[in-house]
Amino acid sequence: MPRGTEPGPPGKIKDFGADEETGLNQYTYADRVKARLAELGMVAPERPVLEEEHQSIFAGLSGGEYFDGRLPTVIRKLDLDQLSALNTLFSAWFAYVIAQTDLVASERSEAKRKKEFMWSHLRKQYKLDEDGKKRSDQQCSDETRNDYRFIKADAEYEELNVLYNCMLSVCKIAEKDMAVVSREVTINQVKMENDQRGRNYGKRVWNSNANSPTSRTPPPANPPRVRTKR
Repeated sequence: MPRGTEPGPPGKIKDFGADEETGLNQYTYADRVKARLAELGMVAPERPVLEEEHQSIFAGLSGGEYFDGRLPTVIRKLDLDQLSALNTLFSAWFAYVIAQTDLVASERSEAKRKKEFMWSHLRKQYKLDEDGKKRSDQQCSDETRNDYRFIKADAEYEELNVLYNCMLSVCKIAEKDMAVVSREVTINQVKMENDQRGRNYGKRVWNSNANSPTSRTPPPANPPRVRTKR
């Protein structure tokens, strides 16, 4: 029976301190979170792939390649169809990076809990030196920092922490780029609507002028009356 789970004598304080293996196993949950999400049908979006319609937007890239979140060099030269395709692509990219960042966040959380557990667990072991004498808090901390088990847990957390922060930056950039593309789509739509409204207005004015009395050919003047001899 695992330590801390067996019943103790009535009225006695039971030691529920976990050993190293038990503690680390309990804090290994990132994969369980991912599996649980999959069971709920919440599958992370796949990385967007460029289609043939995107070849005219990105120079040097072809269909079938993974999209990397880059903006075209000159976005204002794109027509409305190209901008709409780009907007859809960036929406898929933004959803992808957000989902991946959340998954890394779960791994980072797991690594943080393991690091904290190892810190407390090892400090407890280093409270006494080889001669059984009590170490100071600073000595306990120094010994713990030099322990390979803590170094390993700390390094894993720091690696995931750096990765997570980098991915947060990618999310912010993707959100800003998506806003830029969306704004260009709106500008082009408004421009097209204004142009169409202007053409329709011109046709109405032309038709109105064509049907007005002043636009018709004036009738010929009355011919002079001819006097006849009586």
